[in-house]
Amino acid sequence: MGFGAAKAAPRPTMLVGYFGPLGELAGASAAGADFVLVDARSGSVDAVKLRGAAGDLPLGAWTAVQDSAAASVLREGGIDFLVVAEDSPAASLLDDDLGYVLALPSQPEELFLRSLEPLSLEALLLHNIPSPLTVAGELELSRTGSLAHRPMLCETAPDASADDLQCLRAAGVAAVMTDVAGLARLKETVKSLPQRKPRREERAVVTLPRGQAPAADDEEEEDDLLS
Repeated sequence: MGFGAAKAAPRPTMLVGYFGPLGELAGASAAGADFVLVDARSGSVDAVKLRGAAGDLPLGAWTAVQDSAAASVLREGGIDFLVVAEDSPAASLLDDDLGYVLALPSQPEELFLRSLEPLSLEALLLHNIPSPLTVAGELELSRTGSLAHRPMLCETAPDASADDLQCLRAAGVAAVMTDVAGLARLKETVKSLPQRKPRREERAVVTLPRGQAPAADDEEEEDDLLS
């Protein structure tokens, strides 16, 4: 009988997050969420309350923010990243210690995507991803990520197939999100995806750390999605 070092299980190449209202947030951690994004577009949020419900998970909020002071209040209360849209006040992007994710319009034009380069955006948020994804749809997603030079997050049906997720991953989607009821199922499907061979300048493993991290060397950057 011999003993040897146990082989570490491969880490998933996509994150699975919770996206939904505050009321279901407490169950996200138990369901295996890698991060949480609270949808509070219809009202304000209590950042301290959100942080308490999210526990140690990276926490995002999609809510109206009028200026840099309001953004800083959210960060100080425990919010790690904020979702903004085209019509959000530009001043809401001024807090350097807060991560920002841009919710894209349904059909972003090339000039718009190229213009995002100067903004301090960690990722792009996509809606209404068709399933199954066509070749044209996958090319459009790849074009979006390539032009904007940002990883992408998207809402996904909990019963999305492994084929669907592989296509999204190949197009540059780094994280998928669903409600609490579908988290465990979606996470198992992501775990079942075959490992892909990392290409040059491609992140082999995706993680979502807490808070805003300082600049790191290339090796450390491979582990960061939203820093």
